[in-house]
Amino acid sequence: MQLDPQQQQAVNALGKNVLVSASAGAGKTGVLVQRLKKRVIQDRVRVSRILAMTFTAAAAAEMKKRLASELHIALQNSTNEEEKTWITQQLIELEAANITNI
Repeated sequence: MQLDPQQQQAVNALGKNVLVSASAGAGKTGVLVQRLKKRVIQDRVRVSRILAMTFTAAAAAEMKKRLASELHIALQNSTNEEEKTWITQQLIELEAANITNI
């Protein structure tokens, strides 16, 4: 996913909560998934420590599905055994992750 500067800022923000608000089709889910992926893989934040909220159960399910897909791709592309182990653990935790609707 190609991110514009504002979207990249939302992905990279540290030390604060992030609210992504935009019109339908603007890429909110993609931005949030990229942020979650970065936090999990690069910043080593456990999936169980993340709260991601959206307005509908369908959107929350889609976000969880996309994150699982991104983590699987990262697992396949990783050459680092420690990172592979970490990603595998996070994929297991993803089933019970707090990715939900308001």
